[in-house]
Amino acid sequence: MSYMLTSCEKQIAHEWEKYKGFTVRPLPSTIEYYTHIIHSCSHHKNYLIYGSTPEIRTIFQTFNLPVHLVDRSAEMVRAMGLLTKEKIPLSVNEKFLHDDWLNLSSIGKTFDLLIGDDAINMVNWNQFDLFLSNASNLLNENGLFICHLLIKPDDDLIHQTFEQVISEFNTGKINTSYDLASRLNFICFDEKNYSMGWQQTIEKIGNVNLSQTIDDFNFIDTFGLCNSQFYCPPQNEFEALVTKYFMIEEIYYPSEHAYCIFEPIYLLKKIRRDIT
Repeated sequence: MSYMLTSCEKQIAHEWEKYKGFTVRPLPSTIEYYTHIIHSCSHHKNYLIYGSTPEIRTIFQTFNLPVHLVDRSAEMVRAMGLLTKEKIPLSVNEKFLHDDWLNLSSIGKTFDLLIGDDAINMVNWNQFDLFLSNASNLLNENGLFICHLLIKPDDDLIHQTFEQVISEFNTGKINTSYDLASRLNFICFDEKNYSMGWQQTIEKIGNVNLSQTIDDFNFIDTFGLCNSQFYCPPQNEFEALVTKYFMIEEIYYPSEHAYCIFEPIYLLKKIRRDIT
């Protein structure tokens, strides 16, 4: 599945600009956290970004650090480059690796720091183990993985109706369009496979004229070309899985919106496996 329902790089960049503040892009507090960790690791030489998140790429551009980008979509990488500090498809400090996140044995090198902003959420839940195993294998001894992920929302938010969500927005209990978008995704959450996504939400509530129901926010116009699908497991299930390969050094939560409680950022350290 592609990330966007268009292959035009300029259009992808234009659409992605709409998503500032929403769950698919890092918030200012997230960027600050990433900047702190990357700066603290700037004495290392080998860094890898899953995907092409422009905010993360800008940090590496600012510090003038070489970094590898791994993704299966060259168009997405080039489009996101237009939203970085350098505003070009690929800057001189970047090297693009055209590969699938679940099959990275061909890279042929290891890294000191990996960063994935929602990247793990873009593989099926039954593939999380493989993703984490590959990430561990890509890291040098004592290497770090900054893993930002979406987790399963609370059941009471999943089981609300569309009318209840709109009522909470109209009465100010949901006070921003950013939280409204997430809450609409939550009520369309698939509890069987832990998935949610913009097209999934549009399909399930598509018979409602959202532009008339919600003042100043048109969900379909905003996310109509975004095809990202997220697999969001319960937090305890993720942590049980991740500790097979990593120690959890820290868990950080962005702070700008209510939905941030379901978007922890894990700082993971590779478990050293001594040969006895």
